Amino acid sequence: MSAADILVVGEAIGDFIPRDAEGRHYEAVLGGSGFNAALALARFGAKVAYAGALSTDALGQRFRAVLVAEDIATTLIHDSALPSAVAIVSPLAPDGVPEFALHLAGTAHAEPNGTPRRMPPGAAHLHAASFGATIGPSGEAVTSLAASARQQGATISYDINIRASVLPERDLTLSLIETRIGQVDIVKASLDDLAWLHPGVPAEAIARRWHGLGARIVLVTQGPDGATCYRPADTTTAAAPPVIVADTVGAGDTFIGGFLAVLAARGRLGPGFATVTRDDLQAALTFACAVAADGCTRPGCDPPHRTAV
Repeated sequence: MSAADILVVGEAIGDFIPRDAEGRHYEAVLGGSGFNAALALARFGAKVAYAGALSTDALGQRFRAVLVAEDIATTLIHDSALPSAVAIVSPLAPDGVPEFALHLAGTAHAEPNGTPRRMPPGAAHLHAASFGATIGPSGEAVTSLAASARQQGATISYDINIRASVLPERDLTLSLIETRIGQVDIVKASLDDLAWLHPGVPAEAIARRWHGLGARIVLVTQGPDGATCYRPADTTTAAAPPVIVADTVGAGDTFIGGFLAVLAARGRLGPGFATVTRDDLQAALTFACAVAADGCTRPGCDPPHRTAV
């Protein structure tokens, strides 16, 4: 792997998405925050590897085929004889925001050795996504993987992406999340994530708390209102282009993929992160908001093919 490569870990899940208002007809699409983020990064011109457990069943084979077609490295994938994890998505509300019923027990997602614990040589950045980076065997592996990445001088990002139905009670979840925030350089959350973790607390105050834990950049997505990037010394904002929303599935994953792709293209991941400028962050935030909005115009997670250079 070259110094520009990004390793992505996190869940790969088959999303069963309704194609009518009554939920009579569903389509099985590939999803999961880890897989979606890797897909977005590849489409935005980054060199990406995906690591995690994938089933050898028909759905797992679809995941592999797409990873290969998108030129995403698959050498760190763990083959599992267990079935693929799935999520049943409820018929969409008028705002296009989905609700997920996740089915993880006894699936490839629960493989005890599915996620590597050491960073591959030469990788500049580790991105850890969602509950796959927070709980279970994969969540435990991520703490070791992040420590290995830090020893190699790689930068680390973490997308919290709360899915309350599969998480433990709030205090334990908060402890797990803050342990990971203490290991990373960039943490991303939505306003809904913040409201679940710290009800009634302003985003800026939460960002200050996370800076105190060690995160150097805190990204907060605000749906149609764009996003904000908090650093201890300054704050950067970007608007979201107005679009006609098909659904918001994968919007946050597309956003973080866009943000990291711009920093990678500018040489600001890994050792170059120390010299990141506000102009870099403004460019990354603006691009991330644009591609996330674009992705909302199509069902499921389907990031646009667009260079971040």
